[in-house]
Amino acid sequence: MLTTGFFSCELSAQHGHGVLSPSVTFPQDDAVLLEAPELLAMSFRLDVRLLKLALYTDDGDWIDIDFRYDSSRSDNSYVLPLPALPEAVYYVAQWSVVDERQRFLSGEFRFTYGPGAIPPSETIEAGYRDVAEENLPSTGSYVRSRD
Repeated sequence: MLTTGFFSCELSAQHGHGVLSPSVTFPQDDAVLLEAPELLAMSFRLDVRLLKLALYTDDGDWIDIDFRYDSSRSDNSYVLPLPALPEAVYYVAQWSVVDERQRFLSGEFRFTYGPGAIPPSETIEAGYRDVAEENLPSTGSYVRSRD
């Protein structure tokens, strides 16, 4: 009986996270835009309090977008105008929300813009390949040098 209750709670928590996830973001995750966006927008399926909305460059540099947490605001849609964006390969918007039942969820979406821009996922994938490549001797083994 307790096991059934546990699974029931776990299922509702998973369902709750689905409801708390944004149904729409602008820019969409992994978007390539022609021009720099003038705003960030997020829509949710239910009213939430937006605890955090931060924007970073691909290098992790914080961009001040003038987001201020408002404890009195609970809504299903948030729009924030953007300043002129510094040059970057792509941008990462990180967000956190809480609903009226105090369920917390956070996430992020990435985007880029401009001529020749490629989706952030392709840039990230290419970067991981470079880091993961090993330069081993032809024997397939190596010896650590003793300094």
